[in-house]
Amino acid sequence: MDFTDKINATNTQNSFMLHNGIRLTHMGPDCARVEAHLSRENRNLYGAVHGGMFLTMADCAAGGAARSNGMRYVTVSSSFEFYRNTEDDHLIAEGRIKNRGKTLCVAEVELRDGTGELLCGGTFTLFCTGRLDELPET
Repeated sequence: MDFTDKINATNTQNSFMLHNGIRLTHMGPDCARVEAHLSRENRNLYGAVHGGMFLTMADCAAGGAARSNGMRYVTVSSSFEFYRNTEDDHLIAEGRIKNRGKTLCVAEVELRDGTGELLCGGTFTLFCTGRLDELPET
């Protein structure tokens, strides 16, 4: 299956990801990768990557992995652990589906910096809200 259209749609239409400088760089069956090049705006008062940036990227990777089956999902819960921060300006979050049911989907996500160092990770539970081609009118 070719995921190019889904990747392009995400990278041009997801205003929240665009606002935060996050791009979907890979999508395959039950997996997705998002990346970001950090700026000062992604860091906290002390210059460390803001925890919200880590969690946002992880949620985007989990959502991308879930949507790889052509359905829409929203996150209903997550459990997330921070291991270390980084001075690197490149972050990569990879999500993989652990279990997919009719309405719920569970994804595991790991976040690394550009050197490959594991920074944080978590588990996300997502709820299926319908087909991607059934987007609501805005």
